[in-house]
Amino acid sequence: MLYVLMGDDKQVHAVSDKPLSSDWQLVDMDDESLKLFLQKNPEISAGIMESSDAGFIRVLEDVIDLLIDKQLIQFTEFPDAVQTKLLNRRRYRESLRSNSDSTRLLEDDDEIF
Repeated sequence: MLYVLMGDDKQVHAVSDKPLSSDWQLVDMDDESLKLFLQKNPEISAGIMESSDAGFIRVLEDVIDLLIDKQLIQFTEFPDAVQTKLLNRRRYRESLRSNSDSTRLLEDDDEIF
């Protein structure tokens, strides 16, 4: 779903992933005027796909982790190149999580006693 700005001609004149004012309307991706707008503006269409791809990749990583956790597949069954990419992504996501964790009371080099 995207937000669109419609003109008086009932055609899409702009798209956004969030409403920028009360004039923006939420439309389904199957909306004919949205499809026409995206066909006429392939650079915008490509940007929407790239944004969607990034979210989908995170979902796919979570599905892979779930399948491994449930022992439906084994990590070692993936080709070496895939294992490397998955490990790099996992490390990167973990570092983002730990850097933004505001619940940490002690730093890694702090001693309790």
